[in-house]
Amino acid sequence: MLQTYDWKGALESCREVLKQDPDHLGALEVSAQAQWYEGQFEEVVRTTNRLLKLNPLEPGYRYTRGMALMSMGHLSRATDDFRQAIAQSENPGFLQQVQNSLLAIEGFQRGGPDRLAALNAMRVARRSQEFGTLTNELVH
Repeated sequence: MLQTYDWKGALESCREVLKQDPDHLGALEVSAQAQWYEGQFEEVVRTTNRLLKLNPLEPGYRYTRGMALMSMGHLSRATDDFRQAIAQSENPGFLQQVQNSLLAIEGFQRGGPDRLAALNAMRVARRSQEFGTLTNELVH
């Protein structure tokens, strides 16, 4: 359903799976992705919290939660998640993506001319979420 952009349908399917198995990683991952596309950032945070309880060493979950936190303006908490994701991954492409998000926050916090560049970087970082799965196979 994600391939057809049916986020609501994907969320409903995931709810059904999660009724039977509340710790189903796949259903939780798809839920977080659909919630992201729907702009339900608080829900993304809740779902990634559950994912992190099940698999605390997954940097993709930290990155996803950080992006949701950043989208809600919780820059300090997002920064913490991005730094932890960087510490947990060795994948160069993923590290660059997370580093760009971290740099965007730092530029925004500095203000001045850096603020516009940071806003653009945040938009690019958010957009990058659209091109792959929640746990990108490149992370591993």
